Formats: sequence, structure tokens, C-alpha cells
Amino acid sequence: MIKNYVISKNYAQALLETAAETDSYSTYSKQLEEVSNALKNSTDLRIVMDNSAISTAKKIEIIDEIFKNKIDTKLLNFIKILIEKGRFGEFEAIKEIFNGEITKLSNKKRVEITSPIKLNFENKTNVLFKLEHKLNCEVLPEWKVDESLIAGLMFKIDDCVIDTSVKSKLENLRKEIIR
Repeated sequence: MIKNYVISKNYAQALLETAAETDSYSTYSKQLEEVSNALKNSTDLRIVMDNSAISTAKKIEIIDEIFKNKIDTKLLNFIKILIEKGRFGEFEAIKEIFNGEITKLSNKKRVEITSPIKLNFENKTNVLFKLEHKLNCEVLPEWKVDESLIAGLMFKIDDCVIDTSVKSKLENLRKEIIR
């Protein structure tokens, strides 16, 4: 798992460097999403790309036929390289890492914010204002509701979880009592 992550990260880094040459970050991001959607929406395409009995040349021919005039030539060549190197199965991971790196470059941070109730516009605005001030960057929120939190909020930033919920505080108190 870690080895595949390192490999995916290396490919994503190479794609970032390619995108930097022509400042094509957003174009590549959108086009990667188009390829991803095509894979998600076409069972036949997924089966072909996952089938080791189908030759690399045939897979490249199919990808070329589908995306030739729809995505940037360098991005298409990148996808062909993934196929040639037997790394096309890591496409989604590469896409996610690429998008995450673009977010970092643009001083933006994706944050998953979970509350026990659906927050109104004013509450969301207040939370975002405070988060952006603390993190010193633009926050791209993903709002979620989990009624089991009782009250408070839970923030997931990268691999870090900050849980200010009553549920969490009650759980910590329970652990202290058991000690």
C-alpha cells in the first residue's frame, strides 16, 4: 500500500511538473476528472483497462480513440505511459494526489466539517472565517452532518482530526472514569 502510494505520488509529481510548464493545473485537473468519469460511467472501458489479456497496444489505441481530441496531448501521453508501465490501475490515486498538490500550491486547504445539525449560512460563514484565520489559507469546506455528535464540531484536515463535539468529550470523560 505504501509502495503504491509512493509510486502514485511520483507520477502525480511528474504530472504537476508537466502542468507547470504551461500553467495548465486547472485544465489537467478538469481533464483528469473527465477521464475518471468516463471510467466510472463505462463498465466496458473499465473491464478492458483492467484485463491483462488485452495488449498494452490495444489499450493505448482505445484510450487514444476515446480521448484524442478531448484532452491535452501531454496529458493523453501521460495516460499512455501509465498503461505502458502497467500503472493505469493507480490512475485514481494519481488524480487525487495531483489535485491535493494543486490545492496546496494555491494556498487552499480542503477541510471536512461535521456538525450534529445542518448549519445555516451565517453559522457556516462564521466557522469558515475562524478556520481561515487559524489556518492562514482559503478553506474549501465539505459539510457533513452526524447527529451522534450531540453538539460541537469535528474537523478533518488532511490526516488530522480535531473533535470538539460533546460526544467526544463524553467519551473522554468515560475513559477517565474507567481508569
